[in-house]
Amino acid sequence: MTKLNHAPCFSGTTIYFGMDVHLKIWNITLYNDQQYLRKFQQEANPQTLIKHLSSNYPGAHFKLAYESGFSGFWIQRAFAQAGMECMVVHAADVPQTDKGSKTKNDVTDSFRISEALKGGMLKPIFIPDTQTESDRTVIRYRHSLHKDLVRSKTRIKSFLNHFGVKLLPQFDNSKWTIALIQWLKELQLPHASMRLTLSRMIEQVEQLQLKLHELSRDIRAMIRSEQYCNTAKLLMSVPGIGALTAISMLTEIGSISRFPSFYKFNSFIGLCPTEFSSGETERKGHITPRHHSQLRSLTIEMAWTAVRLDPAINLAYHEYKKRMTAKRAIIRIARKMLSRIYYVLVKQQPYVNGIIK
Repeated sequence: MTKLNHAPCFSGTTIYFGMDVHLKIWNITLYNDQQYLRKFQQEANPQTLIKHLSSNYPGAHFKLAYESGFSGFWIQRAFAQAGMECMVVHAADVPQTDKGSKTKNDVTDSFRISEALKGGMLKPIFIPDTQTESDRTVIRYRHSLHKDLVRSKTRIKSFLNHFGVKLLPQFDNSKWTIALIQWLKELQLPHASMRLTLSRMIEQVEQLQLKLHELSRDIRAMIRSEQYCNTAKLLMSVPGIGALTAISMLTEIGSISRFPSFYKFNSFIGLCPTEFSSGETERKGHITPRHHSQLRSLTIEMAWTAVRLDPAINLAYHEYKKRMTAKRAIIRIARKMLSRIYYVLVKQQPYVNGIIK
């Protein structure tokens, strides 16, 4: 009987594997070039998988992919550090059959990802450097705090309306002043439990306001840093862009050089229309549902301000309004402003008012 004294070598071969990533468990499907190997589950630990692959397929080149989501990019960085080619993909970009959409589970998800990967049908999303990603978390947390504050204020108004308590005329607007909060603290209510509830609600508003103030101070310091100072000043030359909008754009966009054209940049923000064209027929529909929700919202808000401050933009807006609704017109203006933002970032030149094109 002949004994094999050497381990198999996979040098020159490529092992593809797709992962369906969850908090505790990963589902994995392996392919050796075009040949299906196996599927299995393991704990959510990249080092465990790296050790398994290295010992079972020594010498192989590894390509893997997983869908973006709650797990962020730390998994990709762990595999990249181990010398493996790892990409993070948009879940909507993984090919899906009608049958697959009706029988979806974790195993079939990993199978779809690995099949698309070995077929060369996947494109990775952009992965920021760790510094930009860390700075991005500060800005996103600030936006989350602001939403919490708005909810807390709305909760107080709903509480007052529930018991028929009307605000004084001088407070009957959207601004929450120190005088309004003091009036709420001194408001006489018929029951102690009502007073207790309102007091706790006011405390929450004050705590959120304090946290928001502290975080805004940290963000201002970030804007003054060497990494963002010059580019932020260029962005703030655009009408409607203040410090918060500028740093939001810079941390979410990362490097503008990753967009080779305005078309790619616009596609990332999501101000392009959907299209259903075939042959000689060209049909363009509503604005695309694929978008960066925060940046698209900020760009539209900026467009409304630009209409007031830039004469050329104001003229273009009223020209659009002659043949479409105000909402559609402002989307066109937002797209025009986005084009100028792209020019400012690429050319590193400040915005100039009054330019029609």
